[in-house]
Amino acid sequence: MIWRLLRAMMIGVLLTAFAVGTPVQAAAPTRIMALGDSITGSPGCWRALLWQHLRDTGHTDIDFVGTLPAPGCGFPYDGENEGHGGFLATGIVRDNQLPGWLSATKPDIVLMHLGTNDVWNNIPASTILDAYTTLLGQMRASNPAIKLIVAQIIPMNPANCSACGQRVAALNNAIPAWAQAHSTAASPITVADQWTGFDTAADTTDGVHPNSSTGIQKMEARWYPALVAALPRADAGGLRISGTKITEANGAAFVMRGVNHAHVWYPSQTSSFANIKSFGANTVRVVLGSGQRWGPTSAAEVTNVISLCKQSRLICVLEVHDTTGFGEEGAAASLDQAASYWISVANALQGQENYVVINLGNEPFGNNQQVSATWASATSSAIGRLRAAGLRHLLMADAPMWGQDWQNVMRDDAAAVFNADPQHNTVFSIHMYGVYDTVAEINAYFDAFQTAGLPLVVGEFGNRHSDGDPDEDTIMAQAQARGLGYLGWSWSGNSGGVEYLDMVNGFNPASLTPWGERFLNGPNGVRQTAKEATIYGGGNGGDTQPPTTPGTPTASSVTSTSVTLSWSASTDNVGVTGYEVFRAPGTGGSFSQVGSTATTTFTDTGLAGSTSYRYQVRARDAVPNFSANSGTLTVTTTPGTATCKVVYAASNWGGANGFTANVTITNTGSTTINGWTLGFAYAAGQQVTLPGWGATWTQSAANVTAANLAWNGTLAPNASTGIGFNGTHNGSNPAPASFTLNGSACTTG
Repeated sequence: MIWRLLRAMMIGVLLTAFAVGTPVQAAAPTRIMALGDSITGSPGCWRALLWQHLRDTGHTDIDFVGTLPAPGCGFPYDGENEGHGGFLATGIVRDNQLPGWLSATKPDIVLMHLGTNDVWNNIPASTILDAYTTLLGQMRASNPAIKLIVAQIIPMNPANCSACGQRVAALNNAIPAWAQAHSTAASPITVADQWTGFDTAADTTDGVHPNSSTGIQKMEARWYPALVAALPRADAGGLRISGTKITEANGAAFVMRGVNHAHVWYPSQTSSFANIKSFGANTVRVVLGSGQRWGPTSAAEVTNVISLCKQSRLICVLEVHDTTGFGEEGAAASLDQAASYWISVANALQGQENYVVINLGNEPFGNNQQVSATWASATSSAIGRLRAAGLRHLLMADAPMWGQDWQNVMRDDAAAVFNADPQHNTVFSIHMYGVYDTVAEINAYFDAFQTAGLPLVVGEFGNRHSDGDPDEDTIMAQAQARGLGYLGWSWSGNSGGVEYLDMVNGFNPASLTPWGERFLNGPNGVRQTAKEATIYGGGNGGDTQPPTTPGTPTASSVTSTSVTLSWSASTDNVGVTGYEVFRAPGTGGSFSQVGSTATTTFTDTGLAGSTSYRYQVRARDAVPNFSANSGTLTVTTTPGTATCKVVYAASNWGGANGFTANVTITNTGSTTINGWTLGFAYAAGQQVTLPGWGATWTQSAANVTAANLAWNGTLAPNASTGIGFNGTHNGSNPAPASFTLNGSACTTG
């Protein structure tokens, strides 16, 4: 869709240019040479299917070239080729035939399926690869930027060669390493696996040549994604690596400042994207499942997640969590399984290169040293599979050993993995928990990647962890000083003893935890340092002017649990992108953010009845620059409808002034109460003897409050809890006249 739109836009530009008399020459089509033997040449109808598939999917600026004409395949197609029946790779080199074909056709991309006849003639795989090397050199002499897509050739089982099947396997096993060793950024080599899943009995006519019922279809399906990935981009779009930095398509540097969000476990918490953005984050790392342990997250859901990211103007890092601890965690998925998942949802990802980073797999190896030693090969293989499937996105590779790389496997092998990416567009991700508890350890790891000239981000970290106490202050300060991205773990929903890693309580942006306050609002934190991606109109661009101060809010639709706020708009030299809303108790206390909005209205919910609150708002622009806070509005909610019942019973001690009070609280409403505070007043001077039981009791003059404990804070509909205390009286001990729960009046009985 994007390609067609851009083409339409370009046509409009060309027509406009023509109208004013300026000649414009259209870009030349991409010239594609299919090089091989009779499997490629005659009839070679996989080429016809490939040409048709490309045309049907909008790739019209292509030209198949060759000195041989198109054989008939049942429909017209661009079929020029270099598929010479009976030719050997070694024979083409011996007779120096390729330079003449290249001179006549000048290809940009070569699809090479070559070696079948060499194998048939019992030529060793090493000799065939030597011929490949010579042919590659001739291609680069013709076009230094040529792209080669080399096939692991289809299997063969001719009647007169029982050993050919194994010889093909030997050649194919050697091709990926040959391609990796010879690929360069200027002239990349991609491997197309034509061997796996191809059956000589079902898919060939004679044990060698593909049949027209299944064989040519299978070949076309393997060529298509690799060729699409090699075609010139319709634009310069996509996040990409430039040296040690991440840049956007326009060359602007992009430094990740964001939050991890456990979407696969909490798929209904879609408001988290906007809430994360409200603190100024420019990135969200989203937990998905590939189906081995969680999910699978469907392509439709991936599309929705990307849409939520874009709506909140966030760069979307998508990660498969199933790989966590592979080799040590028995249920974990392999990186190969993760790659299969990404390929299965490729349709949801393609076209989103400006907005999406694909994180291959979370913490893809545990502490099993033998398995972790395969990190480089497994990561390179996964990258190769995604590139062959046409995924051009910036890729992110997590470190082994639960992401912390405590034996420096990723540090030492990152360069090889980076070079294995034909697009050289992979960033490495270190997770910093207990292993990184000193300044020296953090700086040493950062220094190693800086010295190697390789890109790095901190994909996860916290303020403490079960394996030690990470030095989050140094992580954040050094990342800011060095221009490295960081993503904190995590927004909300942690369990299993690491609940302290939640940034907000219960997904509520108005309830920051100590970690959330530090990470989001503290020194070198998200609010101070994040710059919105320019694809959304962000980036400072020299803009240091904040918006004007918004008007003091006014209140409407005040109920016992909510209030709607409105205010007059701010102005800005570039443009106001939204407003942040802050709330404080009406009687004093600090303000904290309760939400954000792109409009000049906001409804705050979850309030207590008969309670006063204060509100302020401020405006932000895309940098973001922030306005001054507005004037303060004080609002008192209305009394709530009784959704609680309190039974109070006091027993005096015979002949003395002591008494025992037992209180039963019942939720008579239709929704669960999560956290409660009971309030009442004594009329005859009674005093509570602390501490009481079942609640945290306090008394100020006649007023008594009781706040829930951890074990009884949740009251489902019709559920009750009993609390109480001992007290003293002065001869008269009447029961309180009324009770409130969370500010709303309760019935008594």
